[in-house]
Amino acid sequence: MSGAATPGPETSTAPAAAPRRPPRRRREFQPRAVATIALAWILLWDRLSWGNVVNGILVGLLVTYAFPLPSIEFQGRLRPHRVALLIGRFLVDLVQSSWQVMRLAFGRRSPRNAVIEVQLRSRSDLYLTLTAELIALVPGSVVVEARRSTSVLYLHLLDVEREGRIEAQRANALAVERRVVRALGSREEIAALEAGAPWPTPRATGTEPTGSTEPTDAPESEAANEEEKP
Repeated sequence: MSGAATPGPETSTAPAAAPRRPPRRRREFQPRAVATIALAWILLWDRLSWGNVVNGILVGLLVTYAFPLPSIEFQGRLRPHRVALLIGRFLVDLVQSSWQVMRLAFGRRSPRNAVIEVQLRSRSDLYLTLTAELIALVPGSVVVEARRSTSVLYLHLLDVEREGRIEAQRANALAVERRVVRALGSREEIAALEAGAPWPTPRATGTEPTGSTEPTDAPESEAANEEEKP
């Protein structure tokens, strides 16, 4: 709203995460991406025909090969009951926030806005995207920026004049992330999130390393030779 004061970004109390190397962009056949682009192409033309289907597939192939996206690392599993809880809580937040925004729209008080920084605990592009989308879909909060290298979200919040409102919104964002990880994460990821431990790497969750990591006995043999020398 016009005339609302917007203070500078609030800093998070959580330690800043070290930047991570982004996943490699893959130039290979991606059937799901091609099918999605082809479906969007058909919907844009609003007509199902062989020509639109073929053109949609060609456009999908062109886009996926010319502008490849990095692969999303997902090592968890879908938990239907946790997904149901995630959706149910989202609907509750949606109704509550809509009511609060409606009261502000018809009220006389000018709300005070703020931009805050939220350091997420997960280190996954998928969880970062889902968390940002669920927060942005709720009225009164907008994701200004999402930094995938450090898993940081910058949120623009409406009506933070009350004391403790900023910290409550930061806690709410972390609660959304927790529900996302519980619904889709692996056991190692959920355990790390609950315990506040470092986020597990692909190797820690069962992925075999690419190089050999077997220890060598060369240093021990050299030390033994040194002891035998007079």
